[in-house]
Amino acid sequence: MSHARPSYQAIRIRVAEISVDQSRKALRTGPDRSLRQVQRVIESEIRRLPRDERGPLACAAGCDFCCHLRVMVNPVEVFALIDFLHEALSREDWEDFCASVAQANQQLRALPADQVLTTNIPCPVLESGRCRGYSARPLNCRSYHSLSREACEASFNDPGNLDLGHPQLTALAQVHAGGQGGFVAALNEAGFDSRQYELVSALAEALDDPEARNRFGDREQAFLREPLVES
Repeated sequence: MSHARPSYQAIRIRVAEISVDQSRKALRTGPDRSLRQVQRVIESEIRRLPRDERGPLACAAGCDFCCHLRVMVNPVEVFALIDFLHEALSREDWEDFCASVAQANQQLRALPADQVLTTNIPCPVLESGRCRGYSARPLNCRSYHSLSREACEASFNDPGNLDLGHPQLTALAQVHAGGQGGFVAALNEAGFDSRQYELVSALAEALDDPEARNRFGDREQAFLREPLVES
């Protein structure tokens, strides 16, 4: 007897339930531990999907069209990425990264508000088409995927056309949505700032203001500067 595949909504709900439970437990030892746990949950749940529901994808090393888009992240992802890069990069490369963050933030803040989402500016973590922080990349970076390199390139070449999109796998997207939803719910329950901030501006503030990390740890709003993108 054949068994019907679960609905996409059912996939998202099931993953969210697993994610919030695992995130709550991991939060006992800190938000960074909880973030790593939800990453593992998402990876495990993706492996459970039927093969045709998880690939093949057009995404590959050196394809960086999406790395010029604005990414929304929560504070724990920002600090985790900074900690990973500080440990992984040489002193020279770390200084280059910090300079790239400052430059990208300056470029973005110089733009009119209606052009922030429609202007290609490379992520400061990017180097020669590759992500220097791939292992610690934010959840929204992990969830972004495409079945067509050509569609991504067309969107990249016409960033002002927000009607352009790219084909994705619905089940894969639902796993990521459920995982992130459970993680955010656990952060909220524990009183941590789970707001979504634009990545470049959040990196810039975290590097400039050490108190941002302390505010997050004290369950206050981590980033206080004028937001580039309203969440």
